[in-house]
Amino acid sequence: MKRIQGAGLLVPVLLLVLLETACGGSGLASGSREANAQTGTAAGSSLAASTGSRSAAGQQAAGSAKAGGSARKLEISFPFVRQDGIATNQFAVWIEDGKGRYVTTLYATRFISTGGYKLRPEAIPTWVKHSGLSKASPEEVDAFSGATLSSGPLKFAWDCKDRKGQPVPAGNYRFYVEGTTRWENRILYEGTIAVGKKRTTAKAAVKYTTDEATQSGMIGKVTAGFTP
Repeated sequence: MKRIQGAGLLVPVLLLVLLETACGGSGLASGSREANAQTGTAAGSSLAASTGSRSAAGQQAAGSAKAGGSARKLEISFPFVRQDGIATNQFAVWIEDGKGRYVTTLYATRFISTGGYKLRPEAIPTWVKHSGLSKASPEEVDAFSGATLSSGPLKFAWDCKDRKGQPVPAGNYRFYVEGTTRWENRILYEGTIAVGKKRTTAKAAVKYTTDEATQSGMIGKVTAGFTP
């Protein structure tokens, strides 16, 4: 803490600086820098985020989950509009099984993933709770976390493996995208898709916590496509 003379109050300067530099402000690293370039992740997921025809961030190498001799892949896509200011641009993409049990995280912004959730408990709280983030190993967090991405169409690929790298059984799976636009303003998309022998697509339903979240346009319509 730093005391400001004459103010009569303690100003959490350190916290404000941390939020400004790590929480999605305009001074953050642009999407041309690597968001995550880990390979062989424990979560068995891959990130392929693009802005138009060029990459907006580094991508994780996709592992292949085998089922009946064929590689399975689930891709989650949506448009992203990066917001200005602090305490914004936090989001996560993850998978749960048909009974709501956590399977794996495909991507989450690094600030919240690496301890920022303790400073900002209102940021993407559904993911923080469902993923058991507080108990995740540093290696697991490093595998799925990345820098804030640039505006543009994003696509995240799942190789149909769980957080331990094991192929998941066929069945219905829930896909989620949760974002925090500014402080407590949140967006949550949820959809269900069948992982099996047939190619299929699905759309996610959305919930907003505030009008500001609705109007932000930070995360657009979320769709998923499965390829057996």
